[in-house]
Amino acid sequence: MTTAAGHLELTLAPDPASVARARQAVANALPDLHKHRKHTVRLLISELVTNALRHSDCEEPVELYASWDEMVRVEVTDRGDGFIPGPRTQPLEEPGGYGLLLVGSLADRWGVETDDYTTVWFELNGI
Repeated sequence: MTTAAGHLELTLAPDPASVARARQAVANALPDLHKHRKHTVRLLISELVTNALRHSDCEEPVELYASWDEMVRVEVTDRGDGFIPGPRTQPLEEPGGYGLLLVGSLADRWGVETDDYTTVWFELNGI
């Protein structure tokens, strides 16, 4: 199944409700995406937006940019100080800290870019 090329840009309020808004907006923009891939996109968007809202420590909006053609690429940018991804160090029984592990496991490629802002992105091939 193929999806026509496109893109979507969202400005999300620093509010937990923005996670569902981002997930739904991208899912609606990709109507022909295979069901399994759509679930993966929704899950990864939830992780990236949640992390941006939780860890940016600011009240600035979060930006989401999604593009698709032969692959889906989603970028989430916040105004936080940035970080360098590292291994999870919490005890296994402690909640949280699995988001980027999940992104790394499900995405074909992902990364973090920090300059004046922090952008975390992922790509899924073969949509």
